[in-house]
Amino acid sequence: LDAFGDYLGTGSEAEVWFKALLQTSQKPGWPAFVAEFESRWPPIVIAEKTKAEYEKELLEHLLPDAVVGTKTTVYDKECWTHVAWAAKALQLATSAGIASSTSMIWQVRGRLPSVIKDLLKDEEYKDWAAFTKEVTDLKSTRLLEKKDQHTKREREVASLRADLARTNS
Repeated sequence: LDAFGDYLGTGSEAEVWFKALLQTSQKPGWPAFVAEFESRWPPIVIAEKTKAEYEKELLEHLLPDAVVGTKTTVYDKECWTHVAWAAKALQLATSAGIASSTSMIWQVRGRLPSVIKDLLKDEEYKDWAAFTKEVTDLKSTRLLEKKDQHTKREREVASLRADLARTNS
């Protein structure tokens, strides 16, 4: 019971109440203490997401073209953005209860940047672990080369469209 005070905010209403309780001649046992504490500060019921909400979040979990081939920080460690994306996608699939199936893999794969899709094998994945492992295993050098090729192609197409627009006007 004495150690409980270490977990209360300094100067908080709960700490003041707890210190006053310790000053009484008859300290309550743990069950009585918990009952009294929870009557003053009832536990907050946490809103849990439904499987449908996790599935929606999975579909909305995008990897923008602009960040492909860059690094980000996850759990204080630097990693490639596609690796971080894959870890989060697997986590969401697990939370949605579909990780051991093929459910939604093709919808999510279809929303990946074309640079990533071009490097993935065009095969049936047995589950989300297999799909996200393939994304994770993409070599960064190959990814950067492919991104550079896509960027050059986009510039060429934009230039051709501009030329075409000039000749038509």
